[in-house]
Amino acid sequence: MELTTIVTVYFAAVFLPALIGTVLGVFPKSSKVSGIISGLCVVSCVVGVTTYPFWYLGLDLTMTVPVSSALGSYVLSIDQLTAAVISMSSVIFILVVVHEMRSATGSDSRYGGLLNILFIACFSCMAADSVIVLLLAWEMITLSTFMMSKRGNNEKSRWLFFVIAHIGGVLLMCAFIYMSSVAGTQILSEWSNLSSVMGTGISMALVMMLILGFGAKLGLIPFHAWMPGLYASAPIHTTALLSTVCSNVAVLVLIKGIFSYIGIMPSMSWIAFLVMAIAAITALWGALESLIQDEPKKILAYSSMENMALVVLCLALGMLYVNESPAFAKLVLIAAMLHTLNHSVFKSLMLMTIDTVEDCTKEKKIWRMGGLSKALPALSMVAIIGVLSMAAIPPTNGFVSEWLMIQSLMGGNLESKGMSLLIPLALAAVGICGMMMAASYARLYSFIFLGRPRSEKMIDPAPMEKGTIVPLVILAALCLGMGFFATVIMDVLSSGIVSLTGLPTDPSYRSVMTVEMLPLILGGSIVVVLAALIWITYRKKSKKRYVRTWGCGGELDETMQYSSIGFSQPLIKVFHPLYGDAVVAVQSDEKGEKSVFTEMKEPFVKYLYKPLADGITKFTEKMGRMQNGSIQTYFAYILVTLVTVLLATRFL
Repeated sequence: MELTTIVTVYFAAVFLPALIGTVLGVFPKSSKVSGIISGLCVVSCVVGVTTYPFWYLGLDLTMTVPVSSALGSYVLSIDQLTAAVISMSSVIFILVVVHEMRSATGSDSRYGGLLNILFIACFSCMAADSVIVLLLAWEMITLSTFMMSKRGNNEKSRWLFFVIAHIGGVLLMCAFIYMSSVAGTQILSEWSNLSSVMGTGISMALVMMLILGFGAKLGLIPFHAWMPGLYASAPIHTTALLSTVCSNVAVLVLIKGIFSYIGIMPSMSWIAFLVMAIAAITALWGALESLIQDEPKKILAYSSMENMALVVLCLALGMLYVNESPAFAKLVLIAAMLHTLNHSVFKSLMLMTIDTVEDCTKEKKIWRMGGLSKALPALSMVAIIGVLSMAAIPPTNGFVSEWLMIQSLMGGNLESKGMSLLIPLALAAVGICGMMMAASYARLYSFIFLGRPRSEKMIDPAPMEKGTIVPLVILAALCLGMGFFATVIMDVLSSGIVSLTGLPTDPSYRSVMTVEMLPLILGGSIVVVLAALIWITYRKKSKKRYVRTWGCGGELDETMQYSSIGFSQPLIKVFHPLYGDAVVAVQSDEKGEKSVFTEMKEPFVKYLYKPLADGITKFTEKMGRMQNGSIQTYFAYILVTLVTVLLATRFL
């Protein structure tokens, strides 16, 4: 079989099953049809997993769709870095779809059809080699996730996401259309170092437009306001894909746009400082907010915000290093891409774990949970691996990428361009965020799985749906495997980044992973030590004795343990001006007892988006009064407009 035929079959195998699943998605709800639709999505995803192996075998994965338009040809082209990200993203997509098929919420044909659309959009956006494909695919991602996020009465959260995502989409549209006019072609692979043509000022403006455009979905301040509400109210599989696969798409296109299409000149360092500041503030805000949330999904929302801010911080460092220290520029870009992939693994694991917890217990507030490790030990085991990975504890994958970030910061030249002040501040921000997020993750796990059950539903939860644990176990294994064999993934990402950006090919980035810090050796040592400690503990364990715990003369119950309110109150007292107004509410539980809790409102929604929305509403209401139905009034409008245009034409 000729290579061109194999490539054609590959693209057909990616798109055709998903397209058929999309068409079938219009049928009425049926469990049988829904299963077929989701299965077709899995088939396309499986072919997506083979993308990197096909590229490795030397196939030229390029295709021009035989249907053109007035805006140009539809071209797809997959390089090494894109192939690696597509393969990893397809793995995550498969596991999310399988979990969705087996979960208690079930699947309907409409949702399954949207899953197929989302996979097509994500694949097309990553593989896009023409502006029209890139922009259409990014818009498809927004529209499909918006429609997939419908559940109950969550219209405010959905529409806030819709508006913010389209603000970012408009910025991206303007940036890419302008760059295509400068380049003289809409084929992206023909763009290279456009900054040398556009000049410093315009190039910095375009970099900022790309950062803010993709940052609308990554959760950069102030565009993060949609995240906590949508994470808490939308179907968890929608937010899992939005937080992981869609974030992979955004970071990949950002790296291409900034370091390949635009190119960074030495005079553009000021935009890197600005991006670093935005990223550091975003990371700190996400870490602070995660510590006081009372819903696990909101904790994970702010966690995603913090993680993606660290990735953007790495991209800003890459802009600073690319001309002065190419070796460290490559290291920091490897760290950014590796952390993006690691985040997609551990965040999808934890989101689906929380979804399983809610399915089994019907509880959504962390202060009503607890003691679940005894009832669901398997779920507790995969959750602890996910939490350790999010907290960057070795030997998990989260540790390796955050270690690379810290090494990248420490390797900066402190004698140039104000970096003697900026780099230590950025390093301090990363360290502070790491400590706060570790505390937040410890709180998340302990209040769900440890201690005494805080409600009746936690004492005797429903069993997990059959098969839902399988994707979680695979993701937990990936968290460990990607930590042990991180250097293999780093080599793949390094080659892809070199071919994309033209950075040096030498493997000097490996120098930060000394013999003592090689993930495989470090992870193996930790596993051996833990195994020895467990063996010694069980060997010396005496016969069990069951005695009643002394409770200071009273009866122990679920209220006599550390509470979520007790954990967050000191932070609220100290940082209250940042968090905004606190709402204290009294709620009666099933026993007739009253409980007091504190609910915080997102300040950016309260003080930025709500006043802005109110102002737009008032303006449109006033403009609506102009439509009074009088033909004379409309003729007057036309006359005034014509006179204004003629005068403007005359004097201009």
